[in-house]
Amino acid sequence: MRRVLLYSMMVPAVFWLTGCTVIVHEQKRHPRRPGVICVPDDGTIEEINAAGKLSFEPSRMGAYERIARRSGLSDAAQEHLVNAVFDNLSFEPSKRDVLMALISNPCFSPAGRQAILTQLDRLSFEPTKSEILEAISRR
Repeated sequence: MRRVLLYSMMVPAVFWLTGCTVIVHEQKRHPRRPGVICVPDDGTIEEINAAGKLSFEPSRMGAYERIARRSGLSDAAQEHLVNAVFDNLSFEPSKRDVLMALISNPCFSPAGRQAILTQLDRLSFEPTKSEILEAISRR
């Protein structure tokens, strides 16, 4: 009888004395560079915005990847696309695929390069960061 009473008092005491551990994970958000974005006449910015409103990640990724492979992509469109990828895609492989498609585009510009490099720390996995940096340095 005494053991049961002892154990019934010890269990709540253990929980009370150990306390509660709360782990909070915050996603890093970096402010965008201030400045004016020049909107190209071809409507690419609007297409990027429309792709960001699609409901499913694979649909958004597919639309972004098609835009990233497009020839003649302006500097402003490349920068806007990189910002949209980091803001609207959740899965790192999706981000990697779109960014690699943009980097392999013949019209990949210094503005697109700068946009990727300033936000590279928003990627979680080191191998992905290394792969993107290697692709940029090969250009």
